[in-house]
Amino acid sequence: MIRLSTDLDVAALAHAFAAGGQRLHIPGVLSPDSAEAVAAALEAETRWKTTVAAGGAFLELPLNGRVAEDPAKQAWLDEAAVDGSSPLTQYIFDTRRLSAAADLDETRGDAADAVPAFLNSPEFLGFARAVTGDDRIDLADAQASRYRPGHVLTAHNDVSAGKNRLYGYVLNFSREWRADWGGNLVFYGDDGHIEHGWVPAFNALNLFVVPTRHAVTQVASFAPRDRLSIVGWLRSHTPVGPQSRTGPRTY
Repeated sequence: MIRLSTDLDVAALAHAFAAGGQRLHIPGVLSPDSAEAVAAALEAETRWKTTVAAGGAFLELPLNGRVAEDPAKQAWLDEAAVDGSSPLTQYIFDTRRLSAAADLDETRGDAADAVPAFLNSPEFLGFARAVTGDDRIDLADAQASRYRPGHVLTAHNDVSAGKNRLYGYVLNFSREWRADWGGNLVFYGDDGHIEHGWVPAFNALNLFVVPTRHAVTQVASFAPRDRLSIVGWLRSHTPVGPQSRTGPRTY
């Protein structure tokens, strides 16, 4: 069972979230055994798909380990590259569906598959509402992501019509990651400069309000391991927009 850490000071986190412009890095968010179990599952995973929207290419290909499941399509992955002159959001990274074991093609589930149920549990949703001060949070969606050397997600704001996204989140499972390996979550100011950023620290939750312009910097060619995380959004059942948003409470 995936559980929150018992060491979290929710009142202090709520104050920091409000004071920090509605974004927050929460280290040690899961119990140590929960974090270890999810990390081990993602590290052992072979069911990834590479998803690409870059340089005019749009594709999603199943992988066999780290190469295309269909060898004839490996060249598509080898040639995928971001167009640096384009203002459009572009990305190259690996994803894994998270679902209950009964819904998987395989007959097994693992600790990573338990995360969506945890994120939609009263324990976590209550925690998220308390930290953000926002009682509109009704559900969370989730997918696993793996960024290998060369993978990147360019600037975007997470707004998607009809999705009712309130907050973006990243649960990090990268061990002993260094900032110069890339894969950092960065936030942009109105002037286009990076005004804040976080390294993908192991067992840390990054939480931020939608819309917020942000990106994941390209993982360096010399990074010795993959950037592993579970990502998604905290959402509302009711429409979210200028007329419906009252804003979270402040502390």
